[in-house]
Amino acid sequence: MSEKHPLYFTIHGHFYQPPRENPWTGVIENQPSARPNHDWNDRIASQCYSPNSASRILNPYGRIVDIVNNYEFMSFNMGPTLMGWIRTNTPDTYRRIQEADKKSFERLGHGNAIAQVYNHIIMPLASERDKRTQIRWGIEDFKFHFGRMPEAMWLAETAINLETVVELIKAGIKYTILSPTQADKFRKFGTEEWTGCSNTDIDTTRPYRVYPRDKDGKPVCDGYLDVFFYNPWLSSAVGFEHLLRDAGTFGRRIADAWDANRKEAQLVSIGTDGESYGHHEPFGDMCAAWLFNRYAPEHNMVPVNYGWFLEKFPPEHEVMLKNFHGEGCAWSCAHGVGRWYRDCGCSTGGGPDWNQKWRGPLREAFDHLKVLADDVYAREIERLTTMDPWDVRDAYVETLVAPEQQARTDHFLQTVLLHPDDAKERAKALRLLEIQKFCLFSYTSCGWFFNDIEGLEPVQNMRYALRAIELMEPFLPFGHNIKSEVLSILARATSNEHKWNGAEVFTRYAEDDVPVILKEMAERAAIFHLELEENYDDKDSRMKAEKISSRRRQTLVRVTYEDKLIAESRETTNLVITDPLGRVNIVVAMGSVEQNGLKFVENPNMSTQELRRLFPTAYVVRMRDLMSDSLQCINKLCTQKHLTKLTESYSHFALNHGISIDSLADPDHTLPDTMRKILSLELNARIHNKALKLLEGPDSKLVDEIKDLMDEANALDTNPSFGGTGRMFHAKLSKLIDDVYAKIDESTVKYITDLITVADWLHLGIDKTSLENKVFRIYTQFREDPNGKLAALKPMLGWLNFEVDNV
Repeated sequence: MSEKHPLYFTIHGHFYQPPRENPWTGVIENQPSARPNHDWNDRIASQCYSPNSASRILNPYGRIVDIVNNYEFMSFNMGPTLMGWIRTNTPDTYRRIQEADKKSFERLGHGNAIAQVYNHIIMPLASERDKRTQIRWGIEDFKFHFGRMPEAMWLAETAINLETVVELIKAGIKYTILSPTQADKFRKFGTEEWTGCSNTDIDTTRPYRVYPRDKDGKPVCDGYLDVFFYNPWLSSAVGFEHLLRDAGTFGRRIADAWDANRKEAQLVSIGTDGESYGHHEPFGDMCAAWLFNRYAPEHNMVPVNYGWFLEKFPPEHEVMLKNFHGEGCAWSCAHGVGRWYRDCGCSTGGGPDWNQKWRGPLREAFDHLKVLADDVYAREIERLTTMDPWDVRDAYVETLVAPEQQARTDHFLQTVLLHPDDAKERAKALRLLEIQKFCLFSYTSCGWFFNDIEGLEPVQNMRYALRAIELMEPFLPFGHNIKSEVLSILARATSNEHKWNGAEVFTRYAEDDVPVILKEMAERAAIFHLELEENYDDKDSRMKAEKISSRRRQTLVRVTYEDKLIAESRETTNLVITDPLGRVNIVVAMGSVEQNGLKFVENPNMSTQELRRLFPTAYVVRMRDLMSDSLQCINKLCTQKHLTKLTESYSHFALNHGISIDSLADPDHTLPDTMRKILSLELNARIHNKALKLLEGPDSKLVDEIKDLMDEANALDTNPSFGGTGRMFHAKLSKLIDDVYAKIDESTVKYITDLITVADWLHLGIDKTSLENKVFRIYTQFREDPNGKLAALKPMLGWLNFEVDNV
């Protein structure tokens, strides 16, 4: 290796998920395909985003010896819509991502984090003002999270053309990262002759400069954009050759991409899907952690970021990109950017007769909607402000980065409106801006990337379009039906899976038989009918419910929905009926009871279909058909209210009925299953109640009693189960660990030891990962003096899989 320069390398991780929120509620719904997690954001966070912020380095026996924040050593972009989700749903991960950027900035003078166009639209296909908004929203979102101006911006699918470059330069972006397949030719500064590199044969170990010139070579704007091309072979190998299974192999492959005979500085640049590190490649984060913190230092390899390298070794060559003066190019399409608007031949597979002709009508439908939405927006917003309408839209990002912070919305409105205290004008402005947001979201690139219009991604884009259509209704002339116009265009598309036309896909998947808001209102009605409202903490302040009256097995409930921000409101009267089998039907009638005349039925045993015939103008929905999150909410409330009473009813079953629990030892199962289950439930309930009692405070006698009961349960082979008790133990242990940080107390340490002992006896599903992260600082202190004052914590550290015996 050169004496002058070590082996510099940069691994870039593109961490991104498309926006997944329900457009009507702003909440991501339960996604069965992501089980056992709630949704795909949640699943990939647990497998990738969070582990990379606290990745384990293990000894040969599988014990933790170090925890590493990979974001501190890799270049990365975190998609804005994803970063917003991480902020609110995994705050510890969010904080560690921020810390990593800060530490990398302190070490290198440039932070590892770079920005991304806001919701991942294909920039060359966007209008000039939409390009500008995507970039400005991306910048302001980045500044909100990282507290600094981004140096670079990741482009969706690395799609780029002249107009995109111009907008990036105007916004102050210094560089971007591209695929070498996008380079057409290059030349050294000061020379006229170009060298062709269209066959992926450009040197990726150095940066290049793109000048915004037209076809005649005349500058289009001042400035330039620098570009790094990633090594295509290494980058591909991460995803397809399992390089993340062995840090030594990965490190040697990086070294092989470096030319030891060259004296000038080289950067081995690797561009990867961030999900590779733990989601696509299980434990890939641990491989990266070992590479950064063990292998690289031992082999004179230095992880840096692009900003640092650009400052130290600025470009000496200009590059021309493919199709630069036309539709542009992208890493994942060999036909420019055809993948996102036509049947270009690029796809993710499918049957032999599948095609992507549906892409054209899908984009045309959204384009038609967008033209109308833009006209409405420009016309109506001009009546509310003296600012340029599109500058107002750019500024709207102030509310998007933290929508729960009302002060940000108030500040935005005070800044842009002529009459910011006028409630009607505020609501009108926000409605218009929400239309714009949802129209932009409908262009999220994933909607065209895959192989069928029936896919989750195109349907999600359709849902955004539908929400925009609904919000536009107050601004349209009577009788102007935009949805029918959009559907007529979609009808020209044909799906591959079922051969439905695009309009059928829209009505089957993007629309609900019962509107989402009405389903949520039905959920509230069911909660009141089941008398669960006492413990219900409704986080949606837009919803209010009250019981009107009730009789045996029937309840009338009034529910109101009012979103004052956009002046949207609904009122429903809900008749909730439980039949003899315990099935619950909910009749949802629009308006107040005085308006709709809804009343109790004579026969509460009617089926759902009978109720629909009886109430033809109302929606009738079974409780089981509510959104899965609604059912989870109702089940949790039921458990909270009834579990203790139910377990108490079983607690003396054997004694009251003269049956011995020893009967469970019968290997031939002579007892009927019903009696066996009740006896098992009694034993389970006793253990459960004592475990919950232990959470109230230390009690050594209680620990002995739990041990005795668990020995009985194991001897009788009852397979006890304790539901969500693990989460309760986790919360208690987390608090006690905080107490230990504040003060090492012998009784607290003993209590922690008792809790982890009982947790092991009960086989509780405790998430140890977050507890390991929490105690890592204690572990580093323990390792310095294992026989000192922290020695009493050795059982806890061992339980949490830290190396405690050979330190």
